[in-house]
Amino acid sequence: MASSARSSSTASDVLKWSFFAVMGLCLLTVVWFDERFWINPADPHWKHVAPVKLLRMIHGLGGLTALTAGAFQMSSRIRRQHIAFHRMLGQIYISAVRISAPIATYMGTSTLEPVGIRFEQIFQGGLWLLSALVAWACIRSGQMALHKAWMMRSYGFTLVFVLSRVPDAFLSNYSDQFLSDMLWSLVVVAIIAPEVILTAQTLLRIRNAKARHGKPVAAAT
Repeated sequence: MASSARSSSTASDVLKWSFFAVMGLCLLTVVWFDERFWINPADPHWKHVAPVKLLRMIHGLGGLTALTAGAFQMSSRIRRQHIAFHRMLGQIYISAVRISAPIATYMGTSTLEPVGIRFEQIFQGGLWLLSALVAWACIRSGQMALHKAWMMRSYGFTLVFVLSRVPDAFLSNYSDQFLSDMLWSLVVVAIIAPEVILTAQTLLRIRNAKARHGKPVAAAT
């Protein structure tokens, strides 16, 4: 039974860190194709971002901080063995989102972005901030299960800011309708994916428990 538990834990860790490896590759892709203008003053994109370059820098640093801190927040080993460090990372994550999300919403609804995505940007930035604050409120009340679900949801919105720009590496041009559809799709995934993952984990635990004990096991509430 212990061997089976260790095997399941190892498989889960491999899957988790493989996911973060892919996300890291996506981040490097976005930095290379979308953010090189920071080190190249001659880049024509400078003219587009010049009115909000300071805000964009603050937003970018805040987003990168949330992306990094949030990834370590997902480590069950850190949660179990380094509680103080886990809490510190959580505080850093919440602070980063509180700074970055309002800026993202402001820039996303400005004249710098297509009219077709401005309404979506309110939901994207607003839900990013809301889910982080709900996660914080849950942990303050000792509701660990709810905290985990809302933290995963918030981190899903953090990833939207990376994943939504990956197509820039492969498509030289696309319509505002494509951009709007993609952004709304990512918002839906960020909302639903945590529930799918947590449900799958619960069902897997029940199945493994049944296999070990040979009798029905109720899900924890």
